[in-house]
Amino acid sequence: MTHESEGDEAQQAQEFDMEFVPHLPGGRAAFPAEREGRFVWLIAEGAMTRQCFDEMRTYLRHIVSSGMWQQNWDGNGNPPPPQPDAP
Repeated sequence: MTHESEGDEAQQAQEFDMEFVPHLPGGRAAFPAEREGRFVWLIAEGAMTRQCFDEMRTYLRHIVSSGMWQQNWDGNGNPPPPQPDAP
């Protein structure tokens, strides 16, 4: 792994992640959440195998690192200001 890819990986980890949680409200298996400038997929334990979790995390990190998915948080972890409705 090169230093550049290590830097890319660190940046991706700041913008996106997935994590297992003991349970989610309403019996959900997965729930998207925004946390401190990051987008985090919460996955209920037992709803996804570890292999599936690892593969999905790899695919989603690729989407983020390739620019197909971008977060627009400011440098302090705050969401962007609301946009006025288009006419």
